[in-house]
Amino acid sequence: MPSPVRTADDFVAELRQLRVRAGNPSLRQLSRLADQRIAAARGEIRPDPLPPSTTSEVLAGKRLPRLPRYEFVESFVTACLRAGGQDEPAIAAEVARWRAAWCTLSEQETAAGLASAGATPAGAAPNRPRRGVAPPLVAVIFVAGIGVGVLGARAWPGRQDPAAAPPAGSQAAGAQGAGAQAAGAQAAGAQAAAAPDTCLPSDHPAPAGPDVLSRAAAAWWANDTEAASVSGGEGHRFRADVATGTKTPGDVVIVKSDVDLVQGRPYTLAFTASTDRATTIRVRVQDSPPTYQESYTRDLPVDTTACRHEYRFVAARTSAHSELTFQVGGHAEDFRLEVADVALVEAA
Repeated sequence: MPSPVRTADDFVAELRQLRVRAGNPSLRQLSRLADQRIAAARGEIRPDPLPPSTTSEVLAGKRLPRLPRYEFVESFVTACLRAGGQDEPAIAAEVARWRAAWCTLSEQETAAGLASAGATPAGAAPNRPRRGVAPPLVAVIFVAGIGVGVLGARAWPGRQDPAAAPPAGSQAAGAQGAGAQAAGAQAAGAQAAAAPDTCLPSDHPAPAGPDVLSRAAAAWWANDTEAASVSGGEGHRFRADVATGTKTPGDVVIVKSDVDLVQGRPYTLAFTASTDRATTIRVRVQDSPPTYQESYTRDLPVDTTACRHEYRFVAARTSAHSELTFQVGGHAEDFRLEVADVALVEAA
């Protein structure tokens, strides 16, 4: 089993190995495959082209020590896998692993740059992949079996617990998937409608139970770094400066990845939120695959008063790669959101 990737040099070496494992397609073939995806994009954010000269420079390490741009990585990995005959679900899962590896190294690169400049990372966020880079994308690390972390908010496949799922393609799998999706959607809707939204005092006791977030990815991050700048985004808090110019809440998402949930178990979510102007945000707990199956969704008003919110829900699906998200797009004015003391625990 390969050792974990720790540097940009390691990352580029793995890109080269991926091409070899795909049958060593020519750079022109990879370029044609990328062009086919661009032609099929039809108004979505277009994948990056793969000019042979650019690909050659990246694979030769001529752009080190900087990481390749994520858009290049996504396009290159997808082209290699298509050249190797992989189907779309397999490509989506593999791209997810590469994305997680890239994001982890990007964070390290950003932190190292700040340290060498003598600056403190008071809210600088790495350049995360832009939202919608390619619909079925995202998170864990690439080389088979090496998990690094999951990131997602839109079309991000996760890996379901094998013990919780029947073999793919079986009748049981299809029935379980359809039943769980319908039941999960109904349960999530009922939970959202049933729980009143009250502003709890700041000293309200934290919910009791095992802390799920302690096992999740450390950093909060935004799917669109042009529309939202996340600072202080470690652990159980973050601050986000959100810009106008988007249409729906889901256009701008602040994400906590690698949230481990078990289908049918009850959970309690609590956090303190405030903004510098009155607005509405959406909190959503969801799975990472392209269905984004929700376990809980709630729109809540927030303003300059820091309010403690607490919600209970039952997980709709078992996954180690679920996501806790705050959806903050679609507003007419810029605003700052501060979220603190986030807790997600297994309820008794």
